[in-house]
Amino acid sequence: MQNTSVALPIARDEGLLIQELPDEVLVYDLESYRAHCLKRTAAAVWRHCDGKTDVPRIAEILADELESPVSEDIVWFALRRLGRARLLQERIAPPDGIGKRSRRELMRAFGLALLLPTVTSIIAPTAAAAQTCVGGKGCSGMPDGTPCGGKCNKMCIGGKCN
Repeated sequence: MQNTSVALPIARDEGLLIQELPDEVLVYDLESYRAHCLKRTAAAVWRHCDGKTDVPRIAEILADELESPVSEDIVWFALRRLGRARLLQERIAPPDGIGKRSRRELMRAFGLALLLPTVTSIIAPTAAAAQTCVGGKGCSGMPDGTPCGGKCNKMCIGGKCN
């Protein structure tokens, strides 16, 4: 974990599938099979993690983009979340005494529930594990159309129901 007086966070971009949506960014990590949903503020912080922009400047940029005051604490909160999700090249620790507020403390201090950076992550199943037989009495969800022996919700793996 990097701890410097001037933090220059760098977003990870290798091994990720990224889908930009109007108010969020979906990121799928091909290495850990985790899917992450970055809400508006977290996505904006992540976009500005270019290794050249420090935390105070990211806060200024966000304030302009979001048309609302943004504290450095909010940026540090987002960086902590992004680091835990392994979406930064390396995790960055805030300077002592800065940026260690909880989400609840930030909400009390700023009352900006909509601006708080949110990173939601889930473990996504592999394609084979995600495929299930679908149907009523006799499942017919196999890729080749063969039934699954009449029991639904069995896993279809390699052409066999398991």
